[in-house]
Amino acid sequence: MTVELRSIENAGDLERERVVLRATKDDDIGRFALFRCHTTTKGKVASGSIPAAYWFPDQKIKKGDFVVLYSKSGVNSEKKGDNGGTSYFYYWGLKSPQWPKYIAALVETGSNWTRSEPVK
Repeated sequence: MTVELRSIENAGDLERERVVLRATKDDDIGRFALFRCHTTTKGKVASGSIPAAYWFPDQKIKKGDFVVLYSKSGVNSEKKGDNGGTSYFYYWGLKSPQWPKYIAALVETGSNWTRSEPVK
């Protein structure tokens, strides 16, 4: 996988709570989704329903770039770092903190996916 889940920072504080990802190779962050998952008693991702997911918008990223997903509402932005890399900031728009109640699972969606129209 070309993006790694580095950390969850300030869990429980909605204003500062965020998931930090870092690109290990050039890619498009739009190929990834972050799942908010239930955990087993041993702290692993439980099978079954996924309460929520955040699918990142299409955005080319370079090796070493950071992608930060805040739980709160906000306006997506980016910031160039002194080292030449870029940090991308996204906002999930949730009303309450999510971590550590849930566990985060980063999923690479790949290029093949389908969608369904509502049944009428």
